[in-house]
Amino acid sequence: MAFILILPLQGYAADSHNHEAVSGHNEAVSESPKEHKHDEHDHSDDHSDDHSDDHSTEQSDEHNHQNDQDENNDNSVHLSADQIQQAGIISQIIPAEKTDIPLRAPAEIRANGYRSFVVSPRVDSVVITRHVALGDHVQPGQALLTLFSEGVASAQAELRSARSEWLRVKNLGKNAAGAARYNQAENTLAAARARLTAYGLNADAELTPASFGEYQLTAKTAGLVLSDDFQQGQRVMAGSALMQITDETTLWAEARLPAESELHLTRDTRVILNVAGLEISAQISHESHTIDPLTRTRIVRLTVNNPDHRLHPGLFANATFYTQSTEAIRLVPETALMRGSDGDWQVFIESAPGEFRALEVERGRTISTAKEPQVEISSDDPSALSAYPIVVAGAFFIASEQAKGGFDPHNH
Repeated sequence: MAFILILPLQGYAADSHNHEAVSGHNEAVSESPKEHKHDEHDHSDDHSDDHSDDHSTEQSDEHNHQNDQDENNDNSVHLSADQIQQAGIISQIIPAEKTDIPLRAPAEIRANGYRSFVVSPRVDSVVITRHVALGDHVQPGQALLTLFSEGVASAQAELRSARSEWLRVKNLGKNAAGAARYNQAENTLAAARARLTAYGLNADAELTPASFGEYQLTAKTAGLVLSDDFQQGQRVMAGSALMQITDETTLWAEARLPAESELHLTRDTRVILNVAGLEISAQISHESHTIDPLTRTRIVRLTVNNPDHRLHPGLFANATFYTQSTEAIRLVPETALMRGSDGDWQVFIESAPGEFRALEVERGRTISTAKEPQVEISSDDPSALSAYPIVVAGAFFIASEQAKGGFDPHNH
């Protein structure tokens, strides 16, 4: 009888299970290094990214630093000594200081009212004869006109009668003539004399009936006949201006200033008159405190010495008033100012020999001078204006060189 050995399948199954388990463990073990490598790769990527960022930042900083250097290098115009000489470039230190600010105003030469007089009759008269003409120089006491007046004739007749009566009464004496007659004769003579004196006549002159009514007007002071608005034979009323006599050695000039001008004028304020090319000093004598309703200006009266008679009333002039600025200011020639690329005003400073840099400034008042207009300037960097010479001539050439290089002072 044969026996058949049957082996149990459980061991095989167990082995198989164990093999699968071991196999699975091995696979798990084999996958772990891969994951570790992957983690290392990821970590390597992170480290690489950080390093790359740092390197990029450093490169960017160096690039920006390089740009700043380039911009700083472009912030100036370099010129050789030959270029400076050929372009006529002049630079100089311009300090801030108090200075005279000129203000110009139109003016007119007028007769000095304190040294002039009007020749006019004091009673209705008729012009008989003129003895001087327009533009003549006259001396005190010189005869100007001969006139006739009925009123003067009547006054002269009364004076002659009063004088005769007074002489008779005076010779009789007060006791013989009586006090009333004596006093009346004396008073009548005084009234007749006063009447002629009021007419501008000499009451002590010898009178004859043939000369009654005729009298002369004479010059009271030396001067020039500025006007003679009359004709011979013309009847004129009392007070009519027949002539004007003016002493031209001293004249007035009336300047008209804007009503809103804030000038603080004194007698010591320097004033220069320009009349037909002549420059003459003048002195302020009066400043009006009212505004002319027609011209809306205020009048400043000036006194002008005219010993050589070069000036005459009626001439037009320009008056320049010089008042000192209340603060220290810095002035440059008009040609020193240039427009920058952004339209702002700028000047050029010489930051080093042959190296010119643009500096933005604020433009202030324009002040006219005998040579050329000067402009008040200021800057947000006042130390640069004080420390470096400012280009006062040849700025246009530097601006042209600046434009060629595409320079922008604001680094826009």
